Amino acid sequence: MLCTPLKIFKINTDEIKVLVCISLSMISILAKDLREVKDACRAKNIDMNIRNIKNILSKFFLSLIQRVNQIEESLIEKGCDY
Repeated sequence: MLCTPLKIFKINTDEIKVLVCISLSMISILAKDLREVKDACRAKNIDMNIRNIKNILSKFFLSLIQRVNQIEESLIEKGCDY
């Protein structure tokens, strides 16, 4: 309903709907993944400070890229090839 005015400019609102739905569902997933990375760091006695942020964020972004790849593959299989 919010995207209806965009139809005046011939913008495909179906793509926007899919993107918004995926983005909203990813917030809770990303929070869970970040919590898991924090727990793993605590288990390994790795301090969450600025010096270790590169290692911590690299693990987080790696899991994020893998999850996005899975979502992309599932959308392509369902026929939502944008």
